[in-house]
Amino acid sequence: MDPAEPVSRALAANLRAARQARGWRLEDLAERSGVSRGMLQQIETGRTNPSIATLARICSTLGVSIGRLVEPPEELGHVVRAAEVAVRPAGAGGQARLLINDGRAELWDFLIAPGEELRSPGHPEGTGELLHVNTGELAVTVGGAAFSLGPGDALRMRGDRPHVYANPGAEPVRFTMTVIYGGRQDPRYAV
Repeated sequence: MDPAEPVSRALAANLRAARQARGWRLEDLAERSGVSRGMLQQIETGRTNPSIATLARICSTLGVSIGRLVEPPEELGHVVRAAEVAVRPAGAGGQARLLINDGRAELWDFLIAPGEELRSPGHPEGTGELLHVNTGELAVTVGGAAFSLGPGDALRMRGDRPHVYANPGAEPVRFTMTVIYGGRQDPRYAV
């Protein structure tokens, strides 16, 4: 494979996306940038690589950096496969799975058995949590305030205070939670 091929593919896709996000046709970008429609079409289909000068004119017109237009797709998103997710015990018969994180936020999937509870001393200052109950009943206590949630309910809460997640029901409770760090990330789950 030509080493420039991944860059050409990224440039083609990113240029097309940037142009379309502005509602511009190839003709519109050509007129604004001074780069011919034919050249733009060849770039967007990956049939040619523009000179730096041509790329600079296109980027200036779109208001984006050259780096942004040649950014490979893997920099735009990252997939974590189910088999890669670590499962941690959560009480007797429960589990906590850190599905994905990016250094600023974490997405968790929890399963808590009936009668079980999970306690947290609180995360770093400025941390918040968003919870969504999928199945079962969830009782949450944070900083002395109590919340009862059922299937489909969601809660936004402070994560920087001691908190408890409890299952008061007769069935397991499954919920997803996003932890959003306002300052530094909890070192226990750092990327």
